[in-house]
Amino acid sequence: MNEHIHWTEEAEVVIVGYGGAGGVAAIAAANVGAQVVIMEKQLADTPTRTNHTPSTRMSGGAFLCPEDAEKAAQYFLGLRRIANEPADSEEEAMIRLLAQRMTQNAKWMESIGGVVGGKESSSPAFAFSGLKVENVGKASAMYDADFPELPGSEVMRVFWMAKTDDYRHGAAFFRTLSNAVEKRNIRVLWGTPAQHLVVEDGAVRGVIGVRDGEQVAVKATRGVVLTCGGFEHDHFLKKNYLRPLPIEFTGNPGNTGDGIKMVQEVGAALWHMNSISYRVTMKFPEHPIAFGTQHHSQMSIFVDKRGNRFSNERFKGHAFGYELAGYDGHALCYPRIPCYWIFDEKRRQLGPLAGVHGACNPPRGVKGAIHYVWSQDNLAEIEKGWVWKANTIEDIGQILAADPDNDGLMNVENFKATVERYNQFSRDGQDLDFHRPPKSLGALQDPPYYAVKLWPGGPNTQGGPLKNIQCQVLRPDKTPIPRLYAAGEFGSFFGMLYNGGGNIAENIAMGSLAGENVAQEPLWR
Repeated sequence: MNEHIHWTEEAEVVIVGYGGAGGVAAIAAANVGAQVVIMEKQLADTPTRTNHTPSTRMSGGAFLCPEDAEKAAQYFLGLRRIANEPADSEEEAMIRLLAQRMTQNAKWMESIGGVVGGKESSSPAFAFSGLKVENVGKASAMYDADFPELPGSEVMRVFWMAKTDDYRHGAAFFRTLSNAVEKRNIRVLWGTPAQHLVVEDGAVRGVIGVRDGEQVAVKATRGVVLTCGGFEHDHFLKKNYLRPLPIEFTGNPGNTGDGIKMVQEVGAALWHMNSISYRVTMKFPEHPIAFGTQHHSQMSIFVDKRGNRFSNERFKGHAFGYELAGYDGHALCYPRIPCYWIFDEKRRQLGPLAGVHGACNPPRGVKGAIHYVWSQDNLAEIEKGWVWKANTIEDIGQILAADPDNDGLMNVENFKATVERYNQFSRDGQDLDFHRPPKSLGALQDPPYYAVKLWPGGPNTQGGPLKNIQCQVLRPDKTPIPRLYAAGEFGSFFGMLYNGGGNIAENIAMGSLAGENVAQEPLWR
């Protein structure tokens, strides 16, 4: 009976990772009477400094709450088919359950004391999206399908938590969870990264971690739920599972794939390891994580290393990174990595280039090592050299040609011709190359001109342990590892294609299911 282990802590349910899924799972388990403890890698916040920065807290805070379960299931299944990855019967059952539970997401958040929606809820990142926003009772909901061409897309509806006490977006969502965790007296072991699972007779009995250099062994008398995030900041895992490279993430810098290593030790199968909530990001050496972009396509264009447009700039918000993957076997590089964001003075004055995701989403007045307040006019970032500036398009082209990451591919004359061709399309009101909507066309003709280097990336990876419909972690033969569950982006149900608000929606829908199920495991002594 593990006589060699000195258990230093004990609970019925042990949650590993205090992000969105971990908070939901802990609350759900406590709601059905289980004694819960959370192991969290990061330190607790102080009154003046943010130490705990889960990706949920750093996110835009949107979560899906579809209007109809059957149509939502059609939509999610369509995301799989469009990726040439048809769902098998087990996977289809999972997706149908996910869709059904997502329809209750807003009610679940209200059940733990949250206020869903309100006029502060809509993110400025969507200000130019043209999507329909409607008031639904107390809440503001936005109809938002990244892939409106798929059946069922019409029921995709996104909510936010209302702003409270200067918390908004992901911070407001996580504030709701943390308040509910505190109300239930759920203990959090701060600064205690998990390292290994304890297994006896094939069943998980607890978790070994470390705190202040000393081993911490936490017995779980019912079971363990792993909600320890992705591997956005582990170079080895990114290099071996993700393409294209390099990839720069906006999410929690503590997400270094710890859970991947733990489940591999106990024989779990992995899935969705090459899947990402895929956007483009800005990454600068002076800052530890990347910045998400707040892109207004009518004010700018994208060009590759050779100075060519390759998109209509109204890209799919969570799939665009895949469009950068066209490897050139002759140039021996990815010609679109990095790509360049080109705009003129009109866009510079419009507002921050950085969106609310990631580093730019701290509570007001609270600082942290990864947080940054991007200037409203972008002048501070121009002064830093993060945004390149020149008086002519030719001079911008020369700056791009001198970029060490350009691999010598930039042809300045070709770049000038690309901008002039786009400007002519704007004057004519017709994009003959990429069929950008006429209303979104706007000539780049107001100097000075600007450029920013862009990388594939986003808030998080989706890969982790294979799970079944109960959120149990599975072996390669698809048998469950007893008393071990997982939820959230750590083995997300989303594969290659993803809809905005989906991960936080999954945190609620499946994090609550994992918490409910693990709390019903029989006690062992």
